[in-house]
Amino acid sequence: MRAKYVFLLAVISVGVSHQIMAQQIYKVINQDGSVTYTDTPPPDAQPVELGPDNRMVSTPVSPVPIQAQAKKATERAPSVITVIQPDDQATVRNNAGSVQFAARVTNTQKGDVYRLYFNGELVSEQSAPLFTLNDLPRGAHTFYIAHIDNTGKTLASSTPRTFYLHQASRLINNN
Repeated sequence: MRAKYVFLLAVISVGVSHQIMAQQIYKVINQDGSVTYTDTPPPDAQPVELGPDNRMVSTPVSPVPIQAQAKKATERAPSVITVIQPDDQATVRNNAGSVQFAARVTNTQKGDVYRLYFNGELVSEQSAPLFTLNDLPRGAHTFYIAHIDNTGKTLASSTPRTFYLHQASRLINNN
């Protein structure tokens, strides 16, 4: 009950404050020809007739269907994967056979994963587009990285790249 009175008092005070703010305005033309408007009338002031409030009533907006809201929430901007390393047709020299793969991905969200496909097979899946493979044999290898959302949908894939792993010959005597 008290809340109703507080609300009613607030509505009345807003209405009264609007009436108080709608005081008389006077127009004064200065000696240099400039015009000044004021609410305190000097002797040579002319009252200004104000028209009705410049308010517009907005048209009611129909609610968006729930299905359209759900579709809008699930739509994502397309992702783009840019492989940072290794470069396409690059030569990687590492006797241990260790190679690091890195990519930059746009439009990521929490829950997304990244998959590294190496020589046509899925070899790693993790939450960051940075992978390290060890004990790789020397020779030519191909890879690509895929961006996957939390439902398992592939959002983007890099173009397949080839790199060449060089290692010192095993035939060279190390003594």
